[in-house]
Amino acid sequence: MMKKFMAVVFMMLLAVPALAEEVTTQYFTVNVPDDWKAVPPSENQGVSTAIFAKASGALSVTLVAGPNGGVDAKSIAGMFAEQFKSEKPPVEKNGQYTFTFMQQNISARVWVATEGDAFLVTSIAGSPRKEGLEFVKKNVKSASYAGMLPK
Repeated sequence: MMKKFMAVVFMMLLAVPALAEEVTTQYFTVNVPDDWKAVPPSENQGVSTAIFAKASGALSVTLVAGPNGGVDAKSIAGMFAEQFKSEKPPVEKNGQYTFTFMQQNISARVWVATEGDAFLVTSIAGSPRKEGLEFVKKNVKSASYAGMLPK
């Protein structure tokens, strides 16, 4: 399923005309480097979703942010871990919850955090994962919710 997802994301990226170098949602702003592509972000019931992929197609970063409705990060992480069929439950690390999952032989790591009334789920799929984390740390900014970015 993840291979199909990555293929669909890559095809969408090829079909989308070049976007401005910056993607902005209610929760975060992303400066998109030249060697990355962005799927236009979507908003649904207050939840923002943005997908970024390395031009080579071997690495993607997905950001999902929205109101947490008073639900804590551990519960949100548990829900996503179950949805992605993670073999192990999320673990707390640096005030955030993280877990990994595999789909179609593609490894992904997820970070889940809450701050105030919002949550952020950051997923890095493919490899090298370290490069995906560097993309997030260097290019994703949030004036109001900086504490939710992966640590």
